[in-house]
Amino acid sequence: MEYYQPVEINVLSAQDLDSVNLLFRPTVYVSVSVTRGSRDKQVTPAAACGKKLLRWNYRMKFYIEDDKFRRNDSVFVFQIKCKRFFGSDQVVGKVFVPVKQLRHLNEEKTITEHTNIN
Repeated sequence: MEYYQPVEINVLSAQDLDSVNLLFRPTVYVSVSVTRGSRDKQVTPAAACGKKLLRWNYRMKFYIEDDKFRRNDSVFVFQIKCKRFFGSDQVVGKVFVPVKQLRHLNEEKTITEHTNIN
């Protein structure tokens, strides 16, 4: 029987994103998944991108296989995406956060490392 560890995260905001749509005011959301240990994928509500700062403040709960959680095999993948009218949504940024980095936090902290892909 497999056991799972509950992990709650809060997607707060993104800033300094490059403009991805010049004709319309784009809507941007975050898709969050976990590598190894969870099949779950969740998304935030879309936020209108007017300025360089986007806010979601959206709470998510994941269940990660206990053995993967203890061995630090899992990584949270945050994909910042811009909705498109035609075709698939465009990825405008990615963040990778090892579960072990979140596991040892005793107080609320903000992770600010990110990778911009353009």
